[in-house]
Amino acid sequence: MARHARAAASAAVILALAPMAACAGSPFVTSETCIDWVWFETPADAAAESDAVVLGRIVDQAGTSNYLDIPATTWNVEVDSWLDGGGEGDGEIVVTSLPRSCGDTRDIMSERQGDEPVILFLRDASSGWEIITPLQGVVPAGPDGGIPTVWPDAIEG
Repeated sequence: MARHARAAASAAVILALAPMAACAGSPFVTSETCIDWVWFETPADAAAESDAVVLGRIVDQAGTSNYLDIPATTWNVEVDSWLDGGGEGDGEIVVTSLPRSCGDTRDIMSERQGDEPVILFLRDASSGWEIITPLQGVVPAGPDGGIPTVWPDAIEG
């Protein structure tokens, strides 16, 4: 009889805990990808690590993509000149703006879109051109239209 009482008590405990176990895999559990991006001391350091450096203008959004399963935006960039590496001639290229991650959804290419010339530090990825980091991949062009010597104050880590 004691054996049946223990079995009944065990069954009661399992039934009582079952609703709580159902919550363990519920949508209340979330995860987030955080990327520790490299930080370059100067724009020249970023240029040295880039596959290409472009002087151009960010025209408009081309579409969307994914980077490490994080949503990313692609942009049409009007190329004024290739300052280093990369393609030949002027024209338009599509560049992926890498996501900042950790819940930060700001997009540096969106912030720099417009008529002002910018320098883009690019990596030649299997999916096409992408900026080298979401924080330092785009910078306003220097006074001579080249790579500036220092980062603008607006660059934040």
